Amino acid sequence: MKYMKKPKWHFYGIWLLKAIIFTWTINGILLLILVLFNYSLSGFFSKITFLETGVALLVGGTIAFLGSASASKNKELINKTQEEWSIDNLKKNEKKANKYFIVAAIMFAQSILIAILGF
Repeated sequence: MKYMKKPKWHFYGIWLLKAIIFTWTINGILLLILVLFNYSLSGFFSKITFLETGVALLVGGTIAFLGSASASKNKELINKTQEEWSIDNLKKNEKKANKYFIVAAIMFAQSILIAILGF
């Protein structure tokens, strides 16, 4: 066995780690800006994480919708192409969307935990 494929969970885990690091970097930059302008920080982290959860769900839902038959038909009519809808395209888009849904679920749990802790 010269070449062994890494398990799929490894790639999902790396993607998930990158997404969470990216969101917390944005949170840190926002916190720094708010501290510099003397803004009240009560409930900041729980609110911003809840907002990020909504954005992740919207992005995931949009990606999942773009693989549907109605979206493919609309793209075909608007762009005047002969691109046919396929179940493979739908499955590919749903796999992409699942990553965003998992990130959203983790961020939602984080926002609840942060709200309970009082940050």
